[in-house]
Amino acid sequence: MAYEGLTQDDLDNVRALNAVWLELDGRMDGVGHRLTAGCRERLAAAPFLLFSFREHDGDWWTWLLDERRQQDLLAAIPQSPDGFHGLQVAAFAFLWEMSRRNPYVARLVTGAPVDWCELIASVTLVHALERIAGHETIEARFVNDTSRLARLCRRGASALPETRRSAQLSALQAMLTRSNDKQHGGLPAAACRMAVPARRAADEL
Repeated sequence: MAYEGLTQDDLDNVRALNAVWLELDGRMDGVGHRLTAGCRERLAAAPFLLFSFREHDGDWWTWLLDERRQQDLLAAIPQSPDGFHGLQVAAFAFLWEMSRRNPYVARLVTGAPVDWCELIASVTLVHALERIAGHETIEARFVNDTSRLARLCRRGASALPETRRSAQLSALQAMLTRSNDKQHGGLPAAACRMAVPARRAADEL
């Protein structure tokens, strides 16, 4: 079975989702650096999603997607702010499709453990969207690492290509090395196909 690597369409979708996130989430402006329109455009072009789906909270996702779990119809469903629900649905559908196509590509743009990618790909999209409805599953990436987030917002949005590329690659490296090695140690042949697309993504920063 041939596994498709990271494509230009994938990068275009990441850019589009990031642009919506930057319009919706004021926290990217709340780290001591006001993002201009130009900064937002450059930051949105990072080859990874600027927001997270809590991909490292495996226990929570296993509970959420458990097909045996009965939904509590009487439970109050929290309402997401305007715009966030649409972004959450679009981004999750994008990652679900990508995870089914090649979980290692989904990992590249999210830093998610391969186990998480395989988990969301193991259920139907309709089932997953039903389960995440009413839950705010997205949050700013590096939300608990304000210094890294600040560097990403400042240097990752720089008009200087080398500065921007260095900051974005540093953030990407931090994402990809967060998981325990055992979660992605023995990469199959599919991952080997990622080298050229990954370099191409970096070169485009």
